Amino acid sequence: MAARTRHSDTTFSHAAGIRRAAGTDWFNPTLHTDAEFFIDPFLMFDASGPPWNAIHERLIEFFNRAMEHVAASNGNRLSVEWERAAAMFSFPEPPQFCLGYGAKTIFGSGSGRSLGTGMLEAALRAIRAGIHSIDEFGELMLFGEHFGHDRISDMVCNIAKDDFVRYTQGVANRHGVDLTEVWIPHLGYDFRHDRWRRGKVSLPVNPCWTPNPGVLLVPEEFLDELPKMDDASFWDWVYSNQNEQLRKDLGYEITRGLDKKAILTMVRHRPGLARKYGIRYATHYSEAPPQPYNFGRDPSFKLTPFAAGEQFADIARFAVPSEEGEFCDFVSSLIDEFKWAVEDRGIWKSFWSKNLPRQEPDAQRLFHMCVLLACKAAGIDISPETNAGSGAVDFKFSAGWRRRALVELKFAKSTSYWDNLAEQTPTYMKADDISCGYIVVIQHSDEHCASDFIDRSTAVVERVAKESHRNYRIVFVDARGKPSASKRKVDDQ
Repeated sequence: MAARTRHSDTTFSHAAGIRRAAGTDWFNPTLHTDAEFFIDPFLMFDASGPPWNAIHERLIEFFNRAMEHVAASNGNRLSVEWERAAAMFSFPEPPQFCLGYGAKTIFGSGSGRSLGTGMLEAALRAIRAGIHSIDEFGELMLFGEHFGHDRISDMVCNIAKDDFVRYTQGVANRHGVDLTEVWIPHLGYDFRHDRWRRGKVSLPVNPCWTPNPGVLLVPEEFLDELPKMDDASFWDWVYSNQNEQLRKDLGYEITRGLDKKAILTMVRHRPGLARKYGIRYATHYSEAPPQPYNFGRDPSFKLTPFAAGEQFADIARFAVPSEEGEFCDFVSSLIDEFKWAVEDRGIWKSFWSKNLPRQEPDAQRLFHMCVLLACKAAGIDISPETNAGSGAVDFKFSAGWRRRALVELKFAKSTSYWDNLAEQTPTYMKADDISCGYIVVIQHSDEHCASDFIDRSTAVVERVAKESHRNYRIVFVDARGKPSASKRKVDDQ
């Protein structure tokens, strides 16, 4: 049974002590928890060089072999052939990739026994309908509603795992990353001996878990938030793009008056139609390939907060209080370090997407991750972990005592800014009996960095602090875009 070590939350590059140079093609996973990305086979099919350009044929061969076993079983669930097919349809979620839906874990369920049974039964229905093999990846929709996006990703990871091992070893060798032997139960499929390969391979260490599962890396160009080869995505496409043909195939009289759910329930149990539309679906995405996730821009803000937090934890310098009387000064220094890191160490970039500012909840998540990782690195627990930047936070120190502070991050351009400043934050402090309150103001424009705005804001906070007899402080963080060092040098000449 895997267990979490005391190692801090980390990404692969940070744990390995390497920097990702511009043009790096591998995805940098978090090692303590899954990242919500998935391998999309359609993105792999577009690859031009080995070994990835052979993945389509490899997947087709795999499923055709499984269908041969199902056909040879004649539907006998107790036969050796049925058991061989069942063994093939076991796709445990491989923790080495750190991809999926795991919350605070990298160990998921993968394709369990019930899911594998469903795929077997779907294969048997297809064979009884006269379909004994497939030629296109889209025909995998014959296997029915057993292909969620995480299952598709797990399937590819298991079948092509040996290729990912060699890819990871190449990355590690280029960067001088130490490797250690780990046991891998599904190491690609051995078609000659008709079984899953297993054995020890040399991989980078994952310091967040024991026993060490190792780390496997994936090219960023293969990853997206939701693979297109997903049962729900597939049938949505069929209903939206093939609706007239679909009703014709099922019969106009039968489908008249039926809603989408009822129609798709009917067609899901028609192997011939699933195959037909699967081929069209694959052809559609072959002609117009999907695009991988834009990791540089991070439009869903999945990676930026942790990257900023990891950077902040490395550079922040603050004294851990030895007694409760030093607590408010400690929180102040933590916020001041955040201000410095944003303004002078480049974290301001994380507040922007292209030329547009991120949303306020995104900025709060970013601040929260910076505080969380910096405190964890200093041996300080905070809870609830999601509140830093948007509510009351408990700080628990190794000496055994704890104190609570209220830290609110707000945008200066927000329409509710002045109400938050004068009413909301002080009200929360009073309700929770908190003596230390801070409002962190993110400035995006010259207007909100002007002295009259700063002076007016400061006056409001000082008045509230005096009237409430509480430690209430405002900190302004200038997140305006800064010119690069080379640009500043040219401008100064």
